[in-house]
Amino acid sequence: MTDASHTPDPELTAEERDLGMDRDITRRDFLNTVALGTGAALLGTAAPGLVGKLPAQPSPAPAPPWHPFTGYSGIGDYARSNGNTWDVVSAGHGLRDGTYGRAMAAAPDTGEVYDVVIVGGGFAGTIAAYTFLKATDRKRTCLLLDNHPIIGGEAKRNEFVVRGQRLIGPQGSNEGGVPRGDGWLKDMWLDIGLPTEFEYGALRPDRRPMVFPRTNYQWQLWSDDFESHGFFYDTPTPHWVRNPWGHNLEGTPYPEDVKRDLLRWRDERVEPWKGDAESLKLWLDTMTYEQYLTNVRKLRPEVSRYVDPIYASGIGLGADVLSAYSAYSVSLPGFVGLGMDKAREEFTSSHKLTDARLGNSFPGGNDGIQRCIVKWLNPEAIEGTAEFTQVHNNRIRFDMLDRPNTPCRMRAGAMVVRVVQGAEGPTGTATITYAKDGKLQTVRARTVIWAAASWTAKHAMEGLPEDYRTAMDSFPRSPMLSVNVALDNWRFLYDLGYSACSWRGGFGFTGNMRPNMYVGDYRPPLDPDHPNLFTFYVPFNQYGLSLVDQGKVGRQKLLSTSYRDYETQILKQLVTLFGNSGFDPKRDVVGIVLNRWGHAYCNAGPGFYTPRNGNPTPADLLRRPWGRVTFGHSELNGNQHWPIAAAEGHRAAQQVITML
Repeated sequence: MTDASHTPDPELTAEERDLGMDRDITRRDFLNTVALGTGAALLGTAAPGLVGKLPAQPSPAPAPPWHPFTGYSGIGDYARSNGNTWDVVSAGHGLRDGTYGRAMAAAPDTGEVYDVVIVGGGFAGTIAAYTFLKATDRKRTCLLLDNHPIIGGEAKRNEFVVRGQRLIGPQGSNEGGVPRGDGWLKDMWLDIGLPTEFEYGALRPDRRPMVFPRTNYQWQLWSDDFESHGFFYDTPTPHWVRNPWGHNLEGTPYPEDVKRDLLRWRDERVEPWKGDAESLKLWLDTMTYEQYLTNVRKLRPEVSRYVDPIYASGIGLGADVLSAYSAYSVSLPGFVGLGMDKAREEFTSSHKLTDARLGNSFPGGNDGIQRCIVKWLNPEAIEGTAEFTQVHNNRIRFDMLDRPNTPCRMRAGAMVVRVVQGAEGPTGTATITYAKDGKLQTVRARTVIWAAASWTAKHAMEGLPEDYRTAMDSFPRSPMLSVNVALDNWRFLYDLGYSACSWRGGFGFTGNMRPNMYVGDYRPPLDPDHPNLFTFYVPFNQYGLSLVDQGKVGRQKLLSTSYRDYETQILKQLVTLFGNSGFDPKRDVVGIVLNRWGHAYCNAGPGFYTPRNGNPTPADLLRRPWGRVTFGHSELNGNQHWPIAAAEGHRAAQQVITML
């Protein structure tokens, strides 16, 4: 979207024109020539757009073409890589549906041989590459293959320019502070040049004070007690309640018995667990979080329904299907006194958003970390020096990412479709086939790190043992949609006195505006009359369905909804929330970018953490090398956060080092 005037498109409804969608010159000219509803075609057909019977692959270019699924994607390096774009989804479904078929056998060999090929460019993959090169003093060769146009997994950014002000928001992975204590992760943080002190924008002294969470997650549940948090209720009449948890739910429409149980859930201590930590883990893994809350804690089911979207936003699905141990592991309420260590119990006991709990988030979320890793892997990959302000603010040099004779070549837009292990022994290699720019090619490697998710591995691995294949079926996944809305101003929020908002029903369930971290000359002012971003994280929990079906149905909704339909939903939700406080979509909204992540979270249901019939858990089995291949992905932990992905990639790299 832009704020330039535009002749109303005859296809727009009166409601869409009222929402200001007729002003968007980035896409209206396309709507008369490109069919809508294309997302639905992805669900039951082979990948479209075949070139030589292979799915067409994206490649970096100055401006992406408009597509009714992907929609407006912002500006800058990431304008071709906002979440799972049409091209990425098409390529993935081509792998799933066997589109590549017999063509793989005829794929030409590039002649390249590497010490390690890493599949997947998220944190597990890039940190595996870092670990490998660091341990081998950059004297071994490495190729990183990723199916997206830009390396980084879900740790990418969206960029806008509003009234001359550059704005950067997160596509997904968010909330990454300096690792605590000592250890290899802290050493890596310092080694790749990440800062340990941060500066954020602040309101002018003459403005009314407000509290701003610095991340998009911390405030949703763990620290939701602050006066700048508003909860919107549409029953019995629409109204806002300021900081409901800080005021014991006064003014909320919940029945008194539900209020009582919600407060018990948050604050009541439980009897200590009499066994050890492992027995507690196994016990909690026998039930869902809802079963724990209703059967063990004797709380009303409304408590579980309240937590469902919050739980899903942080870990994938709701309390009705995920293991109680996963809730315990991420410090959700209900377990204080049960057996947490002292530091975690203190954290879980308090929900105040104190200065110490504001969190840290780079402007693009954890893309700030990824960019520093990429710069370390290839110093020519980003313009300028290795100083953090330059790594963060300068442009990616796409032509240097895959340059020959560099220790780590990074090949984006490359979808790996087959891995074949060769003969055993020091001279043997594995053959990796990938699709890029509509063509199949192969490379060879002495070792392979599969740092992508299992749902792709089980389709690509030839000769995979049955126990590994069965284990890979144990990681069902659910989607997530993150949305950055560029605002010309946020006076309507300031007048309400809210920086973060919650609600139930409609589009999403929370949204907030962060103060921008200042990095070099990136210093957007924190002022209600200046531009900023409002960010939604939208989960797809489907209460009443099985764990597996919730992921499938949620993914269907994510992929079958056009950009236009989402834009309408988002603008309507903003009007519902803020229309009475002066919000005008025609004036205040100047850009919306969707980041669709079809397989964002691994869903750890009951039994995920428990060995079966004396056998290892599926995760522990996949932590064992299979021939020349090691596996490292955050799904093995059941919790998708960057330090966990880092740990799995680090371990997988250490395993391949011993093979060389």
